[in-house]
Amino acid sequence: MQNHSVPCLPDTAPFTPEQRAYLNGFLAGLFSRTPAPGAIASAELSETKPSLTILFGSQTGNAEMLAKRVAKQAVRFSAEIFDMAAYPTGRLAAEERLIVITSTYGDGDPPDNAKGLWAFLAGHATPNLARMSFSVLALGDSNYPKFCECGKQFDRRLEELGARRIFPRVDCDVEFEKTFCRWVENVLPAFDAPATANGRGSIGETSALETTVSANRVSTVLPEIQDSIARPATERASVPSAYSKHNPFPARVLRNRLLNGAGSAKETRHFEFSLEGSGLSYRAGDVLGVVPTNSPALVLEILHALGCSGAELVASRENGNGSFQQALLRDFEITRISQTFLRVMAEKTGDAQLKKLTAPNANGELTEFLWGREIIDLLLAFPQAGFTPAEFLACLRKLPPRLYSISSSPMVHRGEVHLTVAIVRYESHGRKREGVCSSFLADRAEEGSCLPVFIHENKNFRPPADGSRPMIMVGPGTGIAPFRGFLYERQASGATGPNWLFFGDQHESTDFLYREEMEVMRRNGTIERLDTAFSRDQAQKIYVQTRMIENAPELFAWLERGAHFYVCGDAKRMAKDVDAALHRVIELGGGRSPEGAAEYVTRLKAERRYQRDVY
Repeated sequence: MQNHSVPCLPDTAPFTPEQRAYLNGFLAGLFSRTPAPGAIASAELSETKPSLTILFGSQTGNAEMLAKRVAKQAVRFSAEIFDMAAYPTGRLAAEERLIVITSTYGDGDPPDNAKGLWAFLAGHATPNLARMSFSVLALGDSNYPKFCECGKQFDRRLEELGARRIFPRVDCDVEFEKTFCRWVENVLPAFDAPATANGRGSIGETSALETTVSANRVSTVLPEIQDSIARPATERASVPSAYSKHNPFPARVLRNRLLNGAGSAKETRHFEFSLEGSGLSYRAGDVLGVVPTNSPALVLEILHALGCSGAELVASRENGNGSFQQALLRDFEITRISQTFLRVMAEKTGDAQLKKLTAPNANGELTEFLWGREIIDLLLAFPQAGFTPAEFLACLRKLPPRLYSISSSPMVHRGEVHLTVAIVRYESHGRKREGVCSSFLADRAEEGSCLPVFIHENKNFRPPADGSRPMIMVGPGTGIAPFRGFLYERQASGATGPNWLFFGDQHESTDFLYREEMEVMRRNGTIERLDTAFSRDQAQKIYVQTRMIENAPELFAWLERGAHFYVCGDAKRMAKDVDAALHRVIELGGGRSPEGAAEYVTRLKAERRYQRDVY
């Protein structure tokens, strides 16, 4: 008789005895839900559920969270959830039912964990998928030209490979809850659910989310388990807070201070908030959501352009009616020009240019037109348009919260959360402009006041669970934010792994953010290497990627020692340049070909040793 035993981690596993005990207990509980082979056969005879595979491509966790929600609702199916980076592509041709949930990152790119699967699908060795029925849920932000581009690409490619679209792709904007609920209510019934003979049915009465985990899949769940056991036991057992994105906590502002020196061209501020009494907790690498209000001056200008007093009664809030002025101040996005608003303006005015810009093939011209323009510009340019308050609000998106990388450590800054924010102010088309949330924080987050906030978990951006691993951080400008938290965390936890920080900005004298703190950490050994790049302190501009390539041999040696590599900051240029520099570092420092360097980077990502938090 075959011994159906629970696998345990060997003593050589990279965990402390306490962690091994926790993990072995976790696996014992997990495998106790998996019947022995004989039991599987009898269960399949009594009830066989059709298989459903759910893949998620996620950078900040939203797609992963929605994938788990789908699985919970898919009670008629034997559902398996895969991080796209961990999905075994060899089984793709045999899939009969597939759901893809993916966000879009940067300039229309796949999330980091989806790049490998996308490269496989876009390649020449992909199988025919004629057996497959599929549906795609795409997440994005309609303020960007390539809205939901990654989801659109997956949707097109699966169809090209012969798969049958069982339900049309749905594109979700920033506020995705209602759209997601409508989609999931329709997509699950759309899949044919008779019993199948593919050998991958349900094994017993476990719930859809409790998917079968066998010994050969332990490597897939290990990163999540490592992430769990790295938390203190008290944190693992903590009761979730009642405060969330839909019920933000009014956090008291403890500090609002300018980080740049006199004469700087930038305005970067450090904020500290109290979480006392909230029940909220976070981890280094997580994100703070801030719910802003719009500029009161801009609201008054819009009301004047519309010929309204602001006292008009409108249906704006979920809990009832309110004044038009309050709706503009708190509930709607009143700066960025949405496609809906542009289309309505074109219809109301009959303007030829506006009509041309709403055409499907106007992407390039539309992007150029929208740059530096806001809703107020169109209202002033076309006063004849004429809107009632209800018509105007119907053209606007809800005001979304803004997400900022947390720059503190809960181990050091107890009961507090810190942010490092670049304040956006500029001029365009003869008007002064300002970022909605950054100016809200800078100008209206007075010390002692309270602002609505919530914690957004970012499981894909964590310091190494193994404190002996080296850590390389590339964070120019406000990209230093999470690494300040990482460093304090490593210092407080007694992590022995060396830390290497690359930081850059315009001028050393005015823009070296947290200089004193970083130099103290350099002296006490928390930071082993600190390489800076101040682009405008010399005739030839120097950037963090320049410093990386200059140090290619040592940087590659750190990677060979098991270092984790992190990047935070601008997605459009910096992150792409740093990625290219990393490939070059591996070529120069490791003597690899470009193809070999690409394989090395792919392996870093698969091992979760290359993580990015870019925006």
